[in-house]
Amino acid sequence: MVKPTAFSRGALLASLAQATTAASTSRYTLIQVFNATNFFSEFTFFDQPDPTHGFVEYVDAPTANRLSLAGYSQNGVYLGVDHTNTTTTGRKSTRVTSNQDFTKGLFIADIAHMPASASSSCGLWPAYWMFGPDWPTSGEIDILEGVNTQKSNSITLHTAKGCEMANTGSLGSTKLANGNCEGNTGCGQTTSATNNYGAGFNDIGGGIYALEWTDDHIAVWFFPRNSNTCKSLAAASPSSVPHTSNFGTPLAKFVGNGSGNCSIPNHFKDHNIVFDTTFCGDWAGQVWGQDDTCKSLADTCEDWVGQNPEGFQEAYWLVNDIKVYQQVDQGPAAGQTDGGFGVQRKPDEERRRARSFET
Repeated sequence: MVKPTAFSRGALLASLAQATTAASTSRYTLIQVFNATNFFSEFTFFDQPDPTHGFVEYVDAPTANRLSLAGYSQNGVYLGVDHTNTTTTGRKSTRVTSNQDFTKGLFIADIAHMPASASSSCGLWPAYWMFGPDWPTSGEIDILEGVNTQKSNSITLHTAKGCEMANTGSLGSTKLANGNCEGNTGCGQTTSATNNYGAGFNDIGGGIYALEWTDDHIAVWFFPRNSNTCKSLAAASPSSVPHTSNFGTPLAKFVGNGSGNCSIPNHFKDHNIVFDTTFCGDWAGQVWGQDDTCKSLADTCEDWVGQNPEGFQEAYWLVNDIKVYQQVDQGPAAGQTDGGFGVQRKPDEERRRARSFET
């Protein structure tokens, strides 16, 4: 079981390894790195009721620090849940949101562990995702998500009315479940590999999820920990950036104009990055009775989650880093507010909340 250390600004020092990817003449340039040196000053803890009606109590930064639900472990960022106490009101957990928002780009997330257990992941609903203001008007991209005993990743987009996506260019084994991206259901693609999500993901030490968001498509790749591409991306220096043309076929690709019927610039903008772990709720709770393993444990998802804290010792994220790249011709770099890449700070109040947990 991982034991995080308390977080404080500058508690850990990290550096990027030497370049193994393409030179800085690439179409992308690195604008931001989130890692153990800056994560808790660049992300804000969300401590409001769960919008997806989960059986969860999201805690603020001081509480997460005090209860060891967030911190540093193995040179990465730890985001966990309470696995000690029973509850009738919702299990304590963490949800964090980046203070910066982004419009288009290449996002490389090196994740060593996600909330899942080989013995049982029943009740869990973890997600690594992005979304914009006035949901769903500005869109949502669910990069890594699933529930209960699900073994493979589900990749989904959510928008307002008027966005129909195709999955032309996706891996052959990935299936488009629904092309209409409107609302809660969204347009989802189901994958088949058992090492890209859950216990299978953790068994191999995780890997790298890459998201490319352009005017024409939204594509997601997964590179397992021991793959050459994962090793190369993890070792990339600030002066070297990846070429997505070398990534191979995407795990999932959503095509708007052309094969699909969706203007990506009109439906996706100003996205913040989110990591969270909720329980039950509108997805994991709704399908509880359809999962033979889970429904054999308890009559309801809430009963299981509330009375079995020991089942959630492995329910944590361990994030090594997230690297954000922008296209050279997209506009301003981090912190500027021109209309290009759109990397913008959140309001002052949220920035103050982000700083409040620095010790």
